[in-house]
Amino acid sequence: MFWWMDRGTIRRSEGRTRDISEDGAFVFASTCPPRGIQIGFKVFLPVLPGIQRKTRMEADGQVVRVEQVRGRDECEGFAILTQHMVLRVNNETYERGQRSGDGPQLN
Repeated sequence: MFWWMDRGTIRRSEGRTRDISEDGAFVFASTCPPRGIQIGFKVFLPVLPGIQRKTRMEADGQVVRVEQVRGRDECEGFAILTQHMVLRVNNETYERGQRSGDGPQLN
């Protein structure tokens, strides 16, 4: 899930990640925000068999690249440079660069 401001209106959409790290992500999506815009996003990580932990990454960042479908004006996906990230595992919160809650830092 991702969202951004467009002329005072919040726009929302969904996509699939191709690559993801604490520094950023590439998202395949049919709707892409414009290059250079600030964006918020959540990534829900898959649950592994036998593990009850629900994990998601919440982040803010900037769209640094938008890729078009070859020969068309349609969006294929976009790259995000992460500026602030929080990892949530069940009720524990881990922030990149500073500690929040009882969990370790993500450095």
